[in-house]
Amino acid sequence: MRELSVSAVLVTYNRLALLKKSIQKILSQNTDKLKHLIIIDGASTDGTREYLDSMSDERLIIVHLPKNIGGAGGFNSGIRHFFEQTSDDFVWLMDDDSMPTADALTKLLDMFDNNKLAGWGASKVEWTDGNWAKMNMPGLLNGNKRAIYHGDEKWLPIKHATFVSTIFKRELIKKIGLPQKEYFIWGDDIEYTERATREMSGYFVRQSIVIHASQFNSEPGDIVGEVVVSRLPRYLFEYRNRLLTSRRRHSSFKVIKTLGHSVLDLLKTLFLPGVQYRGQKIRLIVKGTSNGFKFNPEIEKL
Repeated sequence: MRELSVSAVLVTYNRLALLKKSIQKILSQNTDKLKHLIIIDGASTDGTREYLDSMSDERLIIVHLPKNIGGAGGFNSGIRHFFEQTSDDFVWLMDDDSMPTADALTKLLDMFDNNKLAGWGASKVEWTDGNWAKMNMPGLLNGNKRAIYHGDEKWLPIKHATFVSTIFKRELIKKIGLPQKEYFIWGDDIEYTERATREMSGYFVRQSIVIHASQFNSEPGDIVGEVVVSRLPRYLFEYRNRLLTSRRRHSSFKVIKTLGHSVLDLLKTLFLPGVQYRGQKIRLIVKGTSNGFKFNPEIEKL
């Protein structure tokens, strides 16, 4: 019987110092089942290309994109390379600030051994201080999220997760196709894992731990509290993408709930004291939400 094998996909853009650490963590996993590391470089300009081209590990597949097409485009390209250039059984997804602990992959594979119908899984993501990474909390399929925070179950059924150590079976990828590159950034992972859940079960794997070495431990999509002006344009994608994801849930109630969250963000931005870049944020919320009603790119199948 052939031994199961894994490709990791790592998407990077202009974060060479973090990338070097992440590569080392991935290639140092305590299992020999990791056969390939596919690194998608979004046309970085900080020496990433030269560094990657100097590496000689036979497991590496280096892809230099001609331009930056965002995290969503990077994962789209990475999964396509996994499917078309390898015969591996699983694809394991991460950003360049993801730092998996030594047994993170082993624990993910243990979940598949014990849950034969599972199609995908997600690690526990911690921030650099050991607390939960707020932007990477998976969504429980059923029940209260306290089961994730305070439970001790090794595996919990989930409906969505982020691309910080998320793993998929090849057969599931064949069914659901590729992430939506048109999302560019933010929300592509939620849409994709929800699409996956509609086909096969997914599980949160508590003992598979990955550190998310992001600059801040921020709440997801917190435009009201955002203080970094260079990050503001991302929220245009946030509001557009989240509305399409909600529409694909085929529930009028869920679409109304999503719109309600956007209206609440708008009201907070309008009226709370001390909100920085108030006018710019209001325009982004309105324009992004408006764009979300007509945004509907086709899903690429393999």
